[in-house]
Amino acid sequence: MRGIRNSKLRIILILLLCFVVTVSSAQPLLEQPTIENGSLRSGEVLEYSAKVRGIPAGTQIMQVNGKTSLDGYEVYHVESIARAAKLFSIFYSFSNQSESFISSKNLHPLQYRKKIVDGKYRGNIAVYFDQVNQVARIVKDQKRTELNVPAGIQDELSIIYLLRTKEMEVGQSYEFPALIGTEALNASVKVLRTEKLKTALGTLKTIVVKAIPRDITIWLTHDSARIPVRIEASTKIGKLVFNLKEMR
Repeated sequence: MRGIRNSKLRIILILLLCFVVTVSSAQPLLEQPTIENGSLRSGEVLEYSAKVRGIPAGTQIMQVNGKTSLDGYEVYHVESIARAAKLFSIFYSFSNQSESFISSKNLHPLQYRKKIVDGKYRGNIAVYFDQVNQVARIVKDQKRTELNVPAGIQDELSIIYLLRTKEMEVGQSYEFPALIGTEALNASVKVLRTEKLKTALGTLKTIVVKAIPRDITIWLTHDSARIPVRIEASTKIGKLVFNLKEMR
């Protein structure tokens, strides 16, 4: 019996060691080189059509409003607006309006706001990042909390723009700190493959990345613009698929 227990213990230790090695192999995304000529394009507007289980569900618009000043810092003001189509909203109401103010120097967010309608839930959240003192001050549905966070922590919207500006290699995993809801997590992305994809911009070579802990897969154009031409996300009502239909 003792031999069996020792064998089981060795197996568990080996599995744990493999897990640690796997986790530690991820590279810090914030330390990766910036794509040559890659940056947020002021005035960029990306419009997507959304489907759930193949059924038209609504639209999403992501836009870079340009540069402005916030608390003495130069920032990009980016927005995302997602709305359910009228017919779809009869069965399930949904809207998500979020905005982030991202430092133009290092792409760290300084402020994030979101208003959401998800079925019967109505809520809003505002986050004020003190990147110097590594603190996030959160106001969610009028409840205030304060978190100690790692330097360079990202919000749910700034993550997409961070991914668009960093060099990444197929087969590699990259980790970075992220605030998901009101929880600071060590998030990661894995670069799955390159793939040719038929899009509204033509048939393009894309780089496919999968984000964790959110089950989201993003197809980015394999060029310095890194346009997200397709996004897939698992939701409680099924797989939500966004396809780019217009860029301006």
